[in-house]
Amino acid sequence: MSEPTTPNASMPSGPAAVPAAAAAPGGAPLAARLLPLFAQFQDPVALCDERGGVLCVNPAFTALFGYACEAIAGRCLDRCICQDSGEDAAAQAEALAAASGAVVRRPGVRYGLAGDPVPVQATAYAADLGADGRVLVHVYRDETGRLETHEALAEASRKYADLFENAVEGIFLTTPGGQYLDANPALARIYGFRDPDELRHHFRNISSQLYVDPGRRDEYLRLMAEQGEVWHFESRIRRKDGSVIWITENSRAVYGADGEIHHYEGTVIDITERKLAEEALERQRAYFSQLFESSPQAIVLIDTDGRIKDVNQGFTSLFGHAPHEVRGLFNRHVVVPAERMTESAAFTASLLEGKPVQAETVRTHKDGRLVPVAVIGYPIQFGDEIQGAYYIYQDITERKEFEEQLAHQAFHDALTGLPNRVLFTERLGRAVQRAQRREEYRFAVFMIDLNRFKVINDSLGHHAGDQLLVGAARRMVSCVRGVDTVARLGGDEFAILLEEYSSPRDVTRVAQRIHEAMERPFTIEGTEIVSSAAIGIVLKTGAYARAEDILRDADVAMYRAKATGKMGYRVFNKKMHEEATRYLVIENELRQALEAGQLVVHYQPIVGVATQRIEGFEALVRWEHPRRGLIPPNHFIPVAEETGLIVPLGAWVLREACLRMAAWRKRFPAARDVAMSVNVASRQLDQKDLVPLVARALEESGLPAQLLKLELTETTLVSNSRTCKDNLLGLKALGVRLVVDDFGTGYSSLQYLQRMPIDMLKIDRSFICGGAADCEENQEIVKTILTLARNLGLAVVAEGVEEEEQLERLAAERCEQAQGFMFSRPVDATAAERLLASLGAPGGV
Repeated sequence: MSEPTTPNASMPSGPAAVPAAAAAPGGAPLAARLLPLFAQFQDPVALCDERGGVLCVNPAFTALFGYACEAIAGRCLDRCICQDSGEDAAAQAEALAAASGAVVRRPGVRYGLAGDPVPVQATAYAADLGADGRVLVHVYRDETGRLETHEALAEASRKYADLFENAVEGIFLTTPGGQYLDANPALARIYGFRDPDELRHHFRNISSQLYVDPGRRDEYLRLMAEQGEVWHFESRIRRKDGSVIWITENSRAVYGADGEIHHYEGTVIDITERKLAEEALERQRAYFSQLFESSPQAIVLIDTDGRIKDVNQGFTSLFGHAPHEVRGLFNRHVVVPAERMTESAAFTASLLEGKPVQAETVRTHKDGRLVPVAVIGYPIQFGDEIQGAYYIYQDITERKEFEEQLAHQAFHDALTGLPNRVLFTERLGRAVQRAQRREEYRFAVFMIDLNRFKVINDSLGHHAGDQLLVGAARRMVSCVRGVDTVARLGGDEFAILLEEYSSPRDVTRVAQRIHEAMERPFTIEGTEIVSSAAIGIVLKTGAYARAEDILRDADVAMYRAKATGKMGYRVFNKKMHEEATRYLVIENELRQALEAGQLVVHYQPIVGVATQRIEGFEALVRWEHPRRGLIPPNHFIPVAEETGLIVPLGAWVLREACLRMAAWRKRFPAARDVAMSVNVASRQLDQKDLVPLVARALEESGLPAQLLKLELTETTLVSNSRTCKDNLLGLKALGVRLVVDDFGTGYSSLQYLQRMPIDMLKIDRSFICGGAADCEENQEIVKTILTLARNLGLAVVAEGVEEEEQLERLAAERCEQAQGFMFSRPVDATAAERLLASLGAPGGV
């Protein structure tokens, strides 16, 4: 309760209160006389007697509490408008204090007739009414509006404080001089400070401490002076740690009573991420712009309708259209050929579905020509919506030309320009398919091999060999029609596909033309070279289902033509196939025979013509087949030479013969000067390891080198290859003697006898054992060979001696050695040992 105070001069005063029942002079009741006095008061007033009973209330009281004067008169005021014991006791205390002459003011709560609480400022004092006694005056001021206003202000202040303290935006108050008056925690965080106090104490001059760019604060002040506010003022500022961020400010000037700016207030937002994103976007735009403008590839931007929005310089360079000429036009009308419109529509449909496209196609230049291009299309998408697309075109003219060149090289021979094996086989396969569909369609296949190509290539060089192949290819092409195919399969092997021929005679006439054309001399580097061709023909092709089978049989027929020695042509038949099959069986079985040890060496003695004593043996290989018995060499040696098996076979025979001869020399003293002859095939002589192989055989066996004779054919010697020459010189250096086998049946030139390190000639049996009709002529040939050999310092062996008369003629011509059935057939090692045992007997072989 407030302390008693002196009554306010404005408060009603008068004589001491009198009892409510007392009447004023004139007989009117006290309440009736006092009520007009308080009726005009704006504040509620209640007059009570000294016991607290209500004398009267004014209209303002009735309006505030709801009690009419006549309804409350005589009742206890406290019991009417006080409800709880605390307020009731406080009111009684106020009444007692007032009765004692004090003025009591106290805020409190009173209750109206309906029970609604009313906040009031209550004032109580005693009024002395003289003769009428004293009354207690209770004045109430309604505090409802004031409290509401106060609470609203308090709530607003609280909300502002919350907003200021908890805002995510920085809030500041700064002076025009550049100091912070206040700042919220958000601004402290943005600038990197612990709290606003640290921020305020840090900054003494915003211009120099905060802004990175000089003059930025001056620009801020200028705008404030002109406009009184700034919006979206973006700047780079330094945080406490020195790092730089971007901010944007919205602020206004606050003016004082004198009209001058007192301070600035505003907000700050950290826009660093946005600025970085904008810079990144700007960089991307710059990159794209530079890429678009400077890219050597043609780029066109189109909208969703397919109209051109822009093209770059690469587009102009590739297609000839300037940007201003094509903007707004449909891209398909500018560069897409009419026959590619469906393709273009498919591209557009894919792009509008958000799918990129990639393809190799052709597009049209401004001048009408077609340009091969690689095209990539990408949709331009913003959010979920396709806004357009762009195409990137790359000129692939050079690559396409290169691919065509590679394709040509892949299917054509680089030297002659003819189709190669791959292309020929493909065309032959299509011919087989056509023959299966069309009964009247007929075709034939030639397989052609040039004669003496290896000799020419080795003697005159590869360049001459290449010229021969080119010349031969031209002649073959001249012999056929344009619809036919001439191909080089490899080396000196060619093939021809004759299509739509009328009769078999047409095929054989073509073969004859080719044969005659190949026999005409070729002039290469000023030298005339004579060659020929072996031609194999498959004529009945209707029964074939595979191109490979036709080539196989044409190859068989070609080798049959080659075997005749006349280099003509042969037509494939069933018998050739059977022989080829047998040939293959022999090859496979011969490989197995080498591994299984089924091969043996037989030995035929070579005797001195004058003494008729054994002076040497020729080692001859035989095949002891487990089912077919002993197979002579002429049945399998050609197979071995053709397949290359002659190399391991010859090495085995050489080693076996050397070991055998060395063993015989130890066993039979009379055989110490007996020599061993071993045949060397042309493939062996072309092996780079031949000399080491012979040296190893001599070392392992212990046979003296001068007792080893290696027999070589004339064809082998005239090959004139570098390897052949090196091997002959190497063998000669070992001390081995070299013999020309079958002399007189091979190459016509005898120059090799002077160039090569030859020791001996072996006269072919055809000159020794010919028939009676040839006897005189053969004798002259033998005499000529013997004379030639003596002039060259070469020894001579005559093979094929079967009769005494033949031996006598050889003796008369002073031939050194002879070999033949007259002395012995080739025998196994045991029988040869028996012959060696007879060397010491008079007249023994």
